[in-house]
Amino acid sequence: MRDLFEVVPENLFSLLAARHRAVYFRALMVLRECYQRELTFSRGDLVTYLISRMERDLVDWSEEEEAADDATEGRRESSSAEQRTPAAVGAEGPLTLDLLLVREDEPEPGSLSGRAHALVRRLIETGWLYAITDSDGFGETLVVPRYASILLDALHAVVEPAQQRHNALVYSIYSNLRTANDERDEFMLQALQSAHDATIALRENLRTLLHNIHTYYQNLHLREDVRELLAEHFDSYQLSVAIAAYHPLKTFDSVYRFRPRILQILRDWLGLPSLLQQMAAALKQQRDDLDDTAARGEVVRLIHFISDTFESMDDLLREIDHRNTAYNRASVERLQYLLNSDRDIKGKLVQLLRSLPPWHSQVGSAQLEAMRELPLYEVHYLDPEALYSEPVRRERGQPQPLRRPSGAEDAAFEQEARELMERANALFSQQRIAEFILSQMDERGRLPTPVMRLDEWDDFIRTIVAVVRGDEPEMPYVIEWDEASRSVVVGPYRIPLLTFLRKEGAEWIGRTNTSP
Repeated sequence: MRDLFEVVPENLFSLLAARHRAVYFRALMVLRECYQRELTFSRGDLVTYLISRMERDLVDWSEEEEAADDATEGRRESSSAEQRTPAAVGAEGPLTLDLLLVREDEPEPGSLSGRAHALVRRLIETGWLYAITDSDGFGETLVVPRYASILLDALHAVVEPAQQRHNALVYSIYSNLRTANDERDEFMLQALQSAHDATIALRENLRTLLHNIHTYYQNLHLREDVRELLAEHFDSYQLSVAIAAYHPLKTFDSVYRFRPRILQILRDWLGLPSLLQQMAAALKQQRDDLDDTAARGEVVRLIHFISDTFESMDDLLREIDHRNTAYNRASVERLQYLLNSDRDIKGKLVQLLRSLPPWHSQVGSAQLEAMRELPLYEVHYLDPEALYSEPVRRERGQPQPLRRPSGAEDAAFEQEARELMERANALFSQQRIAEFILSQMDERGRLPTPVMRLDEWDDFIRTIVAVVRGDEPEMPYVIEWDEASRSVVVGPYRIPLLTFLRKEGAEWIGRTNTSP
């Protein structure tokens, strides 16, 4: 791994350690806004952004204080040393007559425009910007290097966290895999890679949510004031964590909704070597260093990563629920503690009143007698709860044990059960069911359900039993189901649309000891 300062200038982070680091940070955020809105921008464009966004900051900031900070910290370098740094080479280019003419046109240092120009020079000196001379030689264009763009986005994400869209990520994974599974074209690898990246983002977002809840939990002991605790809970936790991330995760339920479909698609892909080989060939076009075996192994690794992540997501979701419950319980306990340990005048009066017996009590108490001499009054409110009477719980009697039937009744019950089984075997035995189906087949040995004869209720029951026992090897028929799983009405009954087919070479193959 390369060293960080082989890629970025050594004084890149000096702005964030200076005395006016808050001003420099806001300037970096203005630079990010200008960089995102403008395709290309000049020094004058950035100065305009700085003046419109940071007028008050520019009034309090001056280039002389900036130079004093650099002298104190020992990080101020000459222009020749700046050109020797890797990131600064070509940043402002060679000092040509054209650039001198441009800088001579800059306003006075004490004005807002002059201070904004000085702030831009400071950004260029520390490597957050490059100044590139235009092709005509009379102007310059400011360029944000790649490392600076990444750092600007990271700093912005710290102070302005993006809303975590867990449900959108889950649906994106499912949509990519489903489209690739339906199309089966040359873009399957791209869909798998997109699903892999979205899975990583989903896992990291869930971890971030878990860690944010844990951070709030750990900070509870730092809250010493009731207002501060309530403000953090309702204004910070509820808005940025509960409402923004936790509640959508629990209400939309996208993980449990799409996870079975995602896992089924991935299992189907693993069972098709031709698809794996197709994606491996596409991967070899992206990475020349992979052979056939390594490319196929990388494709399988991507599939297993997505599958393992979704299969293990239950543990992470349970831990998030546990942390959220623990935080809410701890915040309530902390609030109760702060309310009970209030040591101001109001808190002491509350504790004193709680220690006294009831106001109209006849118990002798010196404190109560002293309190009665004070201008204190007992107040009652009339509300719907005042008319409420607590319901009286019904008392249950002693339960009585059930009477056990006598031996004669047991014998009669067994006789009736035996007769019922004999009647059922006579009507719905294996032989009767086979004869019922074979008797209605045509000369080709086929019996579609639309042409069946169901003259009575027993015929309908025999049809149900015939379908249930259709997989038994002793039955002389097999069942061919309708692909659309439709149904058909035969007489007063609705039955599935299917066809009974007679097996080859036998009229009836049953057990030798079947009952008649």
